[in-house]
Amino acid sequence: MKVLITGVAGLLGSRLADWILDNTDCTVIGIDDLSGGYIENVDTRVNFYKINLSNDNTLESIFETHKPDYVFHFAAYAAEGLSPFIRQFNYENNLIATTRLINQSIKHNIKRFVFTSTMAVYGAATPPFLESYQQAPIDPYGIAKYACEMDIQIAGDQHGLDWCIFRPHNVYGKYQNIWDYK
Repeated sequence: MKVLITGVAGLLGSRLADWILDNTDCTVIGIDDLSGGYIENVDTRVNFYKINLSNDNTLESIFETHKPDYVFHFAAYAAEGLSPFIRQFNYENNLIATTRLINQSIKHNIKRFVFTSTMAVYGAATPPFLESYQQAPIDPYGIAKYACEMDIQIAGDQHGLDWCIFRPHNVYGKYQNIWDYK
């Protein structure tokens, strides 16, 4: 089985890659542009590609070459507080990158698309958040992530894409970029 992990040089992606490689016989294909993660975090057993998901045409050839079964999409530009000042950059690196992955996942019939979203989709709601709450983002970062969630769900309805969305909050640990905060 083959697993594609985006954001593989970051905290979540690198930790998932390590776990898969240490506990399964799966092959891991990793993608990261190294804008927030570090190459030192990427296990040498990962088939690593340094690309920007929003504009690099290598993505399609990665899918064609490796034929991944699962996609774990951890790559994102997570500077929520900066998002009102870098709108285009935010949308390109979050929404456009995700749509490109969705398209390839549909085209190559992956078994499941796992997307890492954010609590920012709930906006100013009072924690603790429940999944039943209406999403109401209040900044471009939350809007981009919510748009990704909606597009993934529609891809499921229209194309049978099997998907899972989760919204971690305040994660920390080994391989964390201490400068990546909100």
